[in-house]
Amino acid sequence: MNNKEVINLYIEDRQDTLEWSGDDVEIEILDEVVTFILNDIKQKYQTDLLTLRDQENQYYEIDQIVEFKRPHTYITIPQRHDVKTLAKNELRTNRNIYTIKKDSVLLDKYKEASKVESIEYQITAIKKANQKYVDTLIGIFDDLVIQPKKRNSIKNEIAKPIQFQNEPESPKFGQSPKESVSPSWILRKSLSDSSKKNDLKQFTIDEVAKHNTINSAWIVINSKVYDVTKYLNKHPGGQEELMKGVGTDATPLFMQNHPWVNAHYLLEQFQVGFLINHK
Repeated sequence: MNNKEVINLYIEDRQDTLEWSGDDVEIEILDEVVTFILNDIKQKYQTDLLTLRDQENQYYEIDQIVEFKRPHTYITIPQRHDVKTLAKNELRTNRNIYTIKKDSVLLDKYKEASKVESIEYQITAIKKANQKYVDTLIGIFDDLVIQPKKRNSIKNEIAKPIQFQNEPESPKFGQSPKESVSPSWILRKSLSDSSKKNDLKQFTIDEVAKHNTINSAWIVINSKVYDVTKYLNKHPGGQEELMKGVGTDATPLFMQNHPWVNAHYLLEQFQVGFLINHK
């Protein structure tokens, strides 16, 4: 391949390598393939919490990895101490090499130095797989919202003190993720839900800070204010993890743990307003 470019993703002893010619492949296709790989990793480790960093411990979103063509990205899972990914560029035991073309992707799987399998995917199939993954998450989320568990058991609970992890912040924190369209979810909303946008208000960070308990939990992500009280027990990472950002502008924390997720896509119906006087 002329003008060959490479992106490597590492988690534990697994290495996923994307190879392509810069003249033939659009960024949108690279984004789909990286998303396809990360979805596979999330399913294998049964989590939706992945952290993407470079060798200098800087955090990245999916689109930043592709746009900046980061050659080496290390994937970890917050709170999973059993999953260890060393920031080294050495070859891993299990390697997946994705040779990307305009309309297709050839996946060669290696164990040590031996090729064990080759699979060819059409780009359209990868896009469908990515959409199916999103639709599955939305379906789970909708079920939880439509048929929420009774919250009587929460009344007597005492929130435990939360300690923020002492991790270096990236200068890329606070950048807004790409907005994605969610037609399947939007179409399911009633007219009364869509008219809710007219009721959204403006809040200062001091007003948001007053809602910092399990009985009234507000959170700010990308200058949007959400009342996530009913979502606390539904958060895949647990109530305690979500409580870390309650009452604050949690954009940096969100970008640290969910850099590839469109928050508004999942929390739109919980939005109560916008943050003002926000730098």
